[in-house]
Amino acid sequence: MKSRIAALLASLAIGGTIVFASAGVAGAAGSATPGPAGKGVCATFSVAVKAGATADKLHAFANCEIDRRIATLNALSARITAAKSLTSSDSSALKSEVAATSSGLTSLKATIDAETDVPTLRADIAKIVSDYRVYVLVSPQVHLVIAADTILATQTKFADINTKLAARIATAKAAGKNTDAAQADLDAMNAAVTAAVGLAGPLPAQLLPLTPAQYNGGAGGPIITSARSTVTTARNDVKNAVADAKACRAALKAL
Repeated sequence: MKSRIAALLASLAIGGTIVFASAGVAGAAGSATPGPAGKGVCATFSVAVKAGATADKLHAFANCEIDRRIATLNALSARITAAKSLTSSDSSALKSEVAATSSGLTSLKATIDAETDVPTLRADIAKIVSDYRVYVLVSPQVHLVIAADTILATQTKFADINTKLAARIATAKAAGKNTDAAQADLDAMNAAVTAAVGLAGPLPAQLLPLTPAQYNGGAGGPIITSARSTVTTARNDVKNAVADAKACRAALKAL
């Protein structure tokens, strides 16, 4: 039984306590990343446009900005596929959003490439950001929903740990040993798990429906900012739960 508890705790901690060391959750908790090669990857084209906009220069700039977003979307798609704790419905919703965004940008690229009028090109290029919001909306949605589902998925492991530790406490108590410290640690673990799950549970439903239009209108940003903070708090709750479980095990071992 001891080895089983240790294995369960290790499975939670090895991934940085529910994959918290991964880029996905780091990205979710921090600011949105500007792209695979960074925002500056298109700087040369931007400078050229500022020096004197022509259709060719605008085409080059637009293609660069769209291509780096497509690269980001491809990376997000791979992240979704690799996320083992995503529910099937959340995975499907995220995949659909990423695919629709990629398709929309590809279509916009064709429109831009076919256009030669500079003012029209400028208006179309603005849509790359306003109509799709890859970095401030889609990327955080993917990372935060994965983070929330990963937190929720730890319930099963913690339930198993609770069952095993509670059994050991009962055995020790029946033998006349003082199990107050171990029980307090177990209670703290369960409280921390409950808190984490309560925080993470509502996030997918809050994040998945968000659209670029909502973000542009000012409604999306605050929800994403709040979700980042919530994920950080829930992450810390799960870290505390792992620490409490280890403390409980240590207290039992000392009896």
